[in-house]
Amino acid sequence: MSRHISKGKKVLYFFLGSVALVMAYVGVALPGVPGIPFILLTAYFYVQCSDKMYNWVLNQRLFGKVIREFQAHKTIPLKFKLIVISQLWVSITVAEIWFVKDLTWRLIIIASGIFFSVLIARLKGTEKL
Repeated sequence: MSRHISKGKKVLYFFLGSVALVMAYVGVALPGVPGIPFILLTAYFYVQCSDKMYNWVLNQRLFGKVIREFQAHKTIPLKFKLIVISQLWVSITVAEIWFVKDLTWRLIIIASGIFFSVLIARLKGTEKL
C-alpha cells in the first residue's frame, strides 16, 4: 500500500504519523483535546510510508472500522461524525475559555470550527458504527 517515495519522506511521514498517534492517545485521555482527527492523520501518514504500521492502525478496534468503512464505501458512521464534531467544539470551547485571549484568533478559531463542522457534516454518512 505504501507508495514508492524517498527514504527521507518515509522517515518524515513515519515521524508525523507517530506524533499524530501520540496526540490521538492524548485526545482519548484528556477532555478538550480531539483524538479522532489525529487517528485519521495517523492513518494518512502511515499509508504513505509503512504497510506494517498502516495495517496496525486498520486493526485497531474502533478506529480501524471507521477507516475501513470510509475506504470501502466513502461513508462515515453518523455516530462517528457526531463524536468528531463534539470533540472539535469541546476543544474550541476549552481554547476560547482558557487559552486564547486575542479577539482575532478567537474569531479565526470559531470560523475554522464552523468550516470543519460543515465539512464533516456533509460527508456521506451511515447509521451503523
